Amino acid sequence: MADRMEEIRQMVVDKLPDEARRKKGPYALFECFVSIPCNPCYTHCAFGAVRPMQNINDLPVVDYEKCTGCGACMFHCPGLAIFVIDETYSETECLIKIPYEYTPLPEKGDTVTGVDRSGKAVCEVKVAQVVTNPNKTSVVTIIVPKEQMLEVRGITLAGIAERNGFLAEQDPSYCADSIICRCEDITPQELQAILDENKLTLKEIKLNTRASMGPCQGKTCIPLILREIAAKSGKSMDEIQTAKYRQPVKPVKVSSFAGLEEE
Repeated sequence: MADRMEEIRQMVVDKLPDEARRKKGPYALFECFVSIPCNPCYTHCAFGAVRPMQNINDLPVVDYEKCTGCGACMFHCPGLAIFVIDETYSETECLIKIPYEYTPLPEKGDTVTGVDRSGKAVCEVKVAQVVTNPNKTSVVTIIVPKEQMLEVRGITLAGIAERNGFLAEQDPSYCADSIICRCEDITPQELQAILDENKLTLKEIKLNTRASMGPCQGKTCIPLILREIAAKSGKSMDEIQTAKYRQPVKPVKVSSFAGLEEE
């Protein structure tokens, strides 16, 4: 695990813009290292800062001459793989915007624990801002010592749950803002409503909610849905029929067919 974390850290270092750009203000940093059919970052950038992809499976590349660090792309990344860093905050500290989809949300002024990509505590950080998008993804801005800039990629809210007066097992509303399918913004409540109608197959749920029909093609939501079907039906997950994929498995632009000769 340690070797893998160091490998990822080096890949992040390689993605950083040059020093001159870093001194100009905030910039987006994409920690996206797996090729999957996904491009919401490209389609939601109003400044054209994500370079056009020749293939929807291409990894995103940022044009830092165009990137303003606005963070709009963060709210639409199903993998929560985008961060915005502002190294101009002070001589010793920087601001890092992180996507956050847990409850409860921290509040401005809270001191929380900054964690690395494996969830290990790195240092104490202070919350500078919390913004929630209509799609229920929140972005938390934290103040981080510059020497930990490449390590801190999340936060834990030890003590804040107690301050807010509830825990998951004590109050069902703890999970009210959770998302089952990030691509289609499907909540556990919406899924449960379909299950309550005795629609207990993945196909029925897909047809009624569009679950697994987004850019990631169900890589995150299908296991979660199967778990809920199993709990509702009393079957094991191995007994539940999974999705049948028809070609093309990956989305293909119509323009890709333009050069094909007719048979």
